[in-house]
Amino acid sequence: MQTATVDQIHVRYSGQSDNFSRQQFNLRPDFTDDELREALAKRYDCGVANLSDYVIVREPSAIIIRPFAIYG
Repeated sequence: MQTATVDQIHVRYSGQSDNFSRQQFNLRPDFTDDELREALAKRYDCGVANLSDYVIVREPSAIIIRPFAIYG
């Protein structure tokens, strides 16, 4: 059984929301969370450590990266 590759990446960083495609970062279809954090650190010109607490949610239609938050 083949699985579809998720190419949409939605990022909430430093008060802004951005949408990217996997191809914009030259990431393989099976990229890891660490590879994604490294690519985002380059994009936002920050250290990877700045993104270490960010939550990465892999949904069927997109990958969402956001700061950790407690709701309720």
